[in-house]
Amino acid sequence: MPQNINSASRLVTLLRAIPSYPDNTQTLEVWAKLFQVIDNNRNKTSNAVAERLGAMYRELEVVRELMQKANYSEKLYAPSIARVENAISTLLLPGTWNQARQHLTAETFVALEFCGEILPSEETQIASAELDEIKARIDELAASLADSQLPLRLRTLIEHHVDLIRRALAEYPISGAKALRQAARTALGELIELKETVEANRDAPEINNLGVVWKKVNEAADLALKAEKLVQLGHKVWAMLDSAL
Repeated sequence: MPQNINSASRLVTLLRAIPSYPDNTQTLEVWAKLFQVIDNNRNKTSNAVAERLGAMYRELEVVRELMQKANYSEKLYAPSIARVENAISTLLLPGTWNQARQHLTAETFVALEFCGEILPSEETQIASAELDEIKARIDELAASLADSQLPLRLRTLIEHHVDLIRRALAEYPISGAKALRQAARTALGELIELKETVEANRDAPEINNLGVVWKKVNEAADLALKAEKLVQLGHKVWAMLDSAL
C-alpha cells in the first residue's frame, strides 16, 4: 500500500498489477484482462480499454503538472512519464505486448513511485466491501428495469445512470474517488432536466433505488475525498429524488 494516494501512486499500483505475458500476446488482451473488460464483442472491448487508457493518460498529465508546480527538475520524472505514455498508447493495441512492455522499465517505476511519495495524498482508500455493495445495488437496479413500468424517457435515464456508476467504478483504480464525483455531477444535471418526470413517478421503486444507490456512491466519495464539511452532491441528489424537487 503506497504511503500517499494520488495520481502517481494509483498508476504505479495499477501498472505493477500487470502479470507476465508472452511477448506475442496482443496488447489489447493484456489491458482488457487488467481492466477486467469482459465482452465477446471486440469493438466494445477496444472502446472500453481505450477509455481506461485515456483515464490513465489524464492522470499522467496531472502528475506532470503537479511535479512542475512543485519545481522539481523535469529530467527526474519527465522521461518516465513519457515512457508510460508510450506504453499506454492506443496505437499499440493491435500489436504485441512486447511493444508496450518495453517502456515499463524498472527505472520508469522507480521515478513514478518517487512522484507518488513527493506529491501529497489526495484521498483515503474506499473499502472493497463498500465498492462491492455499490456494485451489487447497481446490478439489482439494472435488473429491475426489465419489468419496469416507468416512462421510456425515465427508464432510459436510469439505464444511463447505471452505466455512469459502472464506468466510474471501473475507473476508480485509475482516477480515484473523483471518478465517482464526476459521475454524480453528470447525474445531478440530468435529474434536474427531468424533474417533472421524476416528480410524476416519485413513488416508483426504481426511483427510490436510484436514490439509494446515488447516496451510497456520494457518501463513499465524500468520505474518501474528506469532503464531509462541503456541500455534498450525494445529499443533493438524494434530497432531490426523495422530494422530487
